[in-house]
Amino acid sequence: MQVGDGGGDSADLRGRHRIQAELKKLEQEARFLEEELEELDKADKVSSALQEFLIAMERKADPLLPVSAGPVNQSWDRWFEGPQDLRGCKCWFL
Repeated sequence: MQVGDGGGDSADLRGRHRIQAELKKLEQEARFLEEELEELDKADKVSSALQEFLIAMERKADPLLPVSAGPVNQSWDRWFEGPQDLRGCKCWFL
């Protein structure tokens, strides 16, 4: 009886099974990547269509917003600006 005799067939089967499992795993990864590429191709078409839609919508004025080049009443601006001199400000929240 030789040292390597008897266990060679089972070792070959395990090696073949391991190679087949690795091959199956690589095939699954390849399929997954192909699906991802298909989704990216679709996303590119959607994003270009969305970009065209946004450009078209930005050209139209919003009917609910007033159209003006600036504030209607200049005195309103002072309420939205910060105080000019912070040391003289008596505000608790600033």
